Amino acid sequence: MATIKNPLYVVTNEGRDVEGVATYLELLVKKFGLQPFLDIMDSMIAMLTNQVGNYGFFIALQKFIDHMAAQIEKVVEFASRII
Repeated sequence: MATIKNPLYVVTNEGRDVEGVATYLELLVKKFGLQPFLDIMDSMIAMLTNQVGNYGFFIALQKFIDHMAAQIEKVVEFASRII
């Protein structure tokens, strides 16, 4: 793994905690406290994948996941230009 020349840090708890992060996505998650949201999304997708019983539902689930991934990629791209 290559070393990062300019490492990213997240300051939380009113300046009391400083955490290092490796990627812009991790920076956004920690800075805005999105981990609970990601945990809910993860459990929701796991529940939906357990319910797949036919090909039609599988295709609908695949489209939903692809849409969510595209939206997350847009947010990360936008944030990386700002940061």
